[in-house]
Amino acid sequence: MQWFYLVTVSALAFWGRIAVEFISRPIRTIFRLRRRALAWTLAFCKTALPQPRELAISSQQIREYDHAVQNVAQAQRIFRDLGVQLLAIGENEPAVRSLMGLMGLNIDLAGEKLIALSEIYAKATIDSAQLRREIAAAILDIRSALAVSRDRSTNDLVKVRVEPMNLFRAGTARQRIKARPVRQVSAAWR
Repeated sequence: MQWFYLVTVSALAFWGRIAVEFISRPIRTIFRLRRRALAWTLAFCKTALPQPRELAISSQQIREYDHAVQNVAQAQRIFRDLGVQLLAIGENEPAVRSLMGLMGLNIDLAGEKLIALSEIYAKATIDSAQLRREIAAAILDIRSALAVSRDRSTNDLVKVRVEPMNLFRAGTARQRIKARPVRQVSAAWR
């Protein structure tokens, strides 16, 4: 009878290891894509957008314009690719998508926000305040979509309130409580 338990435990360990491998690779890929997306949003946050081509007169201004156009095209391509990869993982791995949702990362929303940012960069032909506001809003949306945090519970049974504790004042508060005089209980309450 001992051999049965040994075989069962070995089989469970083997199949458990296989299950962990099938789930851990997509999760590692998701976190790698998340890190890359956050790094690229930080890198492209302050990139120069192209000025109107008609205003580029000198060769240096023409080079700056060409460089800005290349940066915008690269940003559009990178954010589109990252968004498509996140959406593909979310579609092909529903168990991983659910697990990441429990951890607080909505893969589908993050992919859609990355693709929306790539569309903003695709329509960026010249620098304007409106375009910069759209890019800033999209970057904030991406950062909030890529944040790994769970929403607070709406359950009213469990509410934890975190308060800072000052240990130096704790001793004095205890002394003040002990120093209070005990009130006499009146005869009416007895």
